[in-house]
Amino acid sequence: MSRAAVETILRGYRAFVAGDLDAIEGMLDPEVEWVGAGETVAIADRSDVLEVLRERLDEQYRVTVDRCIGVGDDVVVSMRFSRVEVDDTDARPLQSRRSYHLGRYAAIVTLHDGRVKRVVEYPHLAGALAAVDMVDDNP
Repeated sequence: MSRAAVETILRGYRAFVAGDLDAIEGMLDPEVEWVGAGETVAIADRSDVLEVLRERLDEQYRVTVDRCIGVGDDVVVSMRFSRVEVDDTDARPLQSRRSYHLGRYAAIVTLHDGRVKRVVEYPHLAGALAAVDMVDDNP
């Protein structure tokens, strides 16, 4: 199942990059749970998860998959994200007051019957790997 699970996650990533939330909706279990990094309460509804993803698209985040590791029905994912925020008060095309937002994202994505059932975010890859009893030999 690991290979199929990884392929499902990569299909979802490509759909997100393409802005295809309809494709992502079909990949999510209707009762998907999404636990943000440091959160204790999960978003427990497909429409709420889609709304969060829609907000990320609107914010024009660029996302790159670094690692996607299948472990049974789970997939450990590590991504980088970035976004440029321009200063609306600065009309110069190459303005110096731009803000650059950069970060990393790691998660364990659990699939059931080929759909994303649960996502648990971690602040770094090592935490996600430890949660599935793996050790990152190449940080």
